[in-house]
Amino acid sequence: MKGSLAIARRELAAWLDSPGAWVVAAACALALHAAFWFLGYPIGEQRVPGLWEGRSASLFALFAWLPLAYVVLAPALCMASWAEERRSGSEELLLSWPIRARAAVSGKFLAAWLALAGWTSAVLVPLACVVAALGELDWGVFWCGWSGALCLCASSAAIALALSSAAAEPLVAFLLGALALGALWSSVLFARVLAPAWAELALALSPSAHYLETSARGLLDSGDLAWHAAWVLAALALNTWLVEGRRWR
Repeated sequence: MKGSLAIARRELAAWLDSPGAWVVAAACALALHAAFWFLGYPIGEQRVPGLWEGRSASLFALFAWLPLAYVVLAPALCMASWAEERRSGSEELLLSWPIRARAAVSGKFLAAWLALAGWTSAVLVPLACVVAALGELDWGVFWCGWSGALCLCASSAAIALALSSAAAEPLVAFLLGALALGALWSSVLFARVLAPAWAELALALSPSAHYLETSARGLLDSGDLAWHAAWVLAALALNTWLVEGRRWR
């Protein structure tokens, strides 16, 4: 446990000292706010107007964009976690520490999840207060949506970290993570044109289907929690296997 926490503190300190991380986080936050106020969510069957057009004290349009935001933000945050360590040679030094590979993996995952969760809270909570001042915001729905977003943070971070571990260059890690998360996000868009069996699989894989229909609308579903937990455990297992394999080469 101490080893995992030490790795997590190391990762968080590196991100907080990185101007690039702040720029990406700020750009994603500004894009989300602009979409929420003016654009709404015009994609797929979940079309929702912006706040000014819809004139409803609801954050659903913002929640709808979160899965797509993590497609960019999670790989951008995690791309250097393992790939940069491999490129610079510092991974060998890290793995020479008296800690298990799974402790290093869990420490990096904890740091990535906390960073994404902090960004999500910084985006959602102040905006919820503004919307509540403009109308009657349902705080129960908001907190359910916020909780579901934290689950999305966990699964997105775990997948991005596993693919960073598989890459030798940060840019390759970012592209792999963005493509994988983008494929999962977009699978729901093709569900209605696929055969029933494939459509069911597409919905089962999509993070949007496990967020927008439940917690984003105020319903916490145990099936969605299991979906996120399964992705986290599978991605962490793959990450550990990859790191452990390099440790003994």
